[in-house]
Parts: sequence; structure tokens; C-alpha cells
Amino acid sequence: MVELARPHQRHASAPRRRRGLRLFAVVAGVLAVLLAVTAAVGYWLWQRDPVGDEALSGPIPERTVPPLRHGVFVGTEPADADAFAEWFGADVDLVVDFSTRQTWEEIADPAYMIEAWQNTGYQPVYSIALLPEGDASATIEKGATGEYNDYYRQLAQNLVDAGQGSAILRLGWEFNLETSRWSTPDSGAFVAYWRQVIETMRSVPGQDFEFDWNPNNGKNKYDAVEYYPGDDYVDYVGIDAYDVSYAWRTYPYPDDCDAGCRADRQERAWDKAIHGGKRGLEFWADFARHRGKPLTLPEWGLWDRDDEHAGGLNAYYIEQMHDFIADPANGVAYQAYFEFNGHDGPHKLMTTYQEAGATFRTLFTDQ
Repeated sequence: MVELARPHQRHASAPRRRRGLRLFAVVAGVLAVLLAVTAAVGYWLWQRDPVGDEALSGPIPERTVPPLRHGVFVGTEPADADAFAEWFGADVDLVVDFSTRQTWEEIADPAYMIEAWQNTGYQPVYSIALLPEGDASATIEKGATGEYNDYYRQLAQNLVDAGQGSAILRLGWEFNLETSRWSTPDSGAFVAYWRQVIETMRSVPGQDFEFDWNPNNGKNKYDAVEYYPGDDYVDYVGIDAYDVSYAWRTYPYPDDCDAGCRADRQERAWDKAIHGGKRGLEFWADFARHRGKPLTLPEWGLWDRDDEHAGGLNAYYIEQMHDFIADPANGVAYQAYFEFNGHDGPHKLMTTYQEAGATFRTLFTDQ
């Protein structure tokens, strides 16, 4: 015969279960509070920007901003620049270009590029490497000592001899990207190297170079503000600002993203990453203003990327870039659209993004 448990015996564990539930509720509540506090502290730390705040403090000096000029990158092809100018329907004043840079000799004497743009009527904006891609022994730290000055003296002389002594030089462009050959955690060495090169090139008779200090837009591994070499060594603050965003609920587009969804994400990308954010265009326009320097946009454009963190066909981005460039408060001296389809994806307005291209022409020629 099985003896049944008395009622009080059958339910003896109930108080223990209730105590366990109360303890679980207390622990869960404590964890929730800790998570909330951690999130709040994290957000506060993310919002704090002592370096940026310092860069934007103090009196704003007077500056002279020349009339806006239009430029383009089409590769080392003057005929393609002419075709873009004809399609654009307005003056194209500048051409951006990049020399090959596997060796020091290619950096010091990019003869093919210099000859291509000689006597074309375009002012060259040359992207000048700080280190050769094919020489791993070359470092920013060595450059900071003046070890490579002779290469830049030769480059300056070659430009002057070709009648290009007034070229704009994007020295070490996009240095704040981790993938850049001349990126470095040593901002002091970068600044010292930059000054070595500028002083060397300015010492060549007949030169009238302008130097464009040119970070990449947005959040990057290295904070470009800490790499600013000083007002005496910079003529322009240049920012490369493509339609790219890693901000939450921007790009990539979800598979079921309709027209309204795409528009919402494009607007968020502009507000949270391209124009807004700690190091968006809004910040850089203010930074240039506090340095007394004109702002430039040596590279910008639409993009389709393999990682899908770009907007593709996005006329809204074109509209916003136009409004930013046209606003006198931002002090933009020149803009150059990246009219090139390369291995990293397409950008062309004339062929790939014709609908956005029509917007571009309408806005930028009606000024």
C-alpha cells in the first residue's frame, strides 16, 4: 500500500519556489538596471568628443574662399575629361589623378601623368603617395627624419619643368584609412613627415603648389584631427565623401526594401554618417572654418560595393551634396566627382547612374 503524502508535505516546496522566483526577479531587475546604466555610460562615452571639441574651440579666423570650381576624375585620359565636360554642359576646371606608386622612382617622376595633362587647360589635382606600395622597408617614421626628401624635391622640379608648378597636391590622401599604405598610429611622425615634404617641395624655385590635407569622411580607425600638420602647412582641408554608410538602418538595403524604405535609409545615411556624425561633412566644414581654410571635395560619388554598404542609384545623395557644396557657409573651393567604374565598383553618372546624372547636371549647372 502506497502512503499518500499529507497535504502539507505535498506543497512544502511551494514557498521555496516562490522565494526562487522572487530572487530571480530581483536578479533580473538588477541586471536590467546594470545594462541600462552600461548603455547610458557607453552612449555618453560615444557622444563625448574631447579631440573634436578642442579642434572647434577658440576664435574663428577670417578666410578667403575662391569661387567654386568643378573638377572630375576620369583616369589619366584627357579625352574622357573633355567628354565629361561636354556632357556636363559647364566648365570643368580641374582634373584629379593618381600616379603609379610601386617604387620611389614612380612617385618622384610620374612622367606619363604629367605629360598627359600638360597644356590641356585643366589644373591638375595630383594625389601624391607618401610611401611606395612595393617597398615595405619605407616607413612614415623614416620619412619624418627627412630620409625621403630628395624624391619630393625631384617631383617638385619635374612639375615645375612641365609648367605645372601651380598644381594642387593631395599629399598622402585618405591617410586615416587603416587600409592606406601610409596609415600609421603615430600621428606625430605623420605630422613631421608631412612638414618635411611640404618644406622640401616649397623650396624648389618656380613652384606655387597648394597642398590639400585630405582625410576620408566619417568614422575611421585613425582620427584625422590628430594628424593635422598645422595651418602653415595646409592650403585646403579636403574630404572624400562617398555615399557609404555603416550606421544602423542605413545600408545594406533589406531584400524587401521598397521605394519608401530606400528613401528612409538614404536619408538616415546622410544624416547619421555622411553629413552628420562625429566626423561627417558638417564637422569637417566647421573644422576648416576654424582653421581658416577653404574646404574641398576631391572625391565623392555614388557607389555599388561588394559589401552593400553604399546607396547605389541615389539621387537624394546628389541633391544633398549639391546643397552642401553650394552653401557659402561651408566654404567649398572645388568639388570633383569620381566619374570612374573600377574593380571596387561603379560610380559613373554618364552611363551607370544616368537618372542621378540628370539630377547632377541640372543642379550643378544652374548656379
